[in-house]
Amino acid sequence: MIARAEALDAQQRKLLLYLRALGGLGDRENGEAAVQFQVPPSNASHQALLTAGRDMLEKATGQKDVLLSRGMPPTLLDDLAGALGGLEKTIESTRAGQRDHVGASADLQAVAAQIKSQVRALDGMVRYRIGDNAELMGAWRSARNVLGPFKTKNEPEAGGSQTPKAA
Repeated sequence: MIARAEALDAQQRKLLLYLRALGGLGDRENGEAAVQFQVPPSNASHQALLTAGRDMLEKATGQKDVLLSRGMPPTLLDDLAGALGGLEKTIESTRAGQRDHVGASADLQAVAAQIKSQVRALDGMVRYRIGDNAELMGAWRSARNVLGPFKTKNEPEAGGSQTPKAA
């Protein structure tokens, strides 16, 4: 999506800069004033570019005859409207993706917390049942030794750090 937004952004900037140049071609001899178009800076957000583009499209549509007489291609406003629509879709798609990502991350954290609780309970049960069998406890520790969220040094091992002593 980012590459598409950048491509649309570049196309739209090209169209906006051309439109601004056409607007500035007022004919002072005939008393024809220049049409003022403001293009946002190159580091402006996609949303700012979209807003400025809509404003320019609205102004240009109102001044279409003047701009056509200054050499504007008849398809320029349609091209600009298409670029604006494409950029708007890309921005909305990006926002939807970010919302989905945030929701999925929250769901994943909830599931991870649930699994962690279940593993702690299982660890306690295993330690209670086979804590006096060194071979089985070694196998259990090996089975629990998987890559994942690493514990800090201050966090105690699940189910306590001591195995029950054989009676």
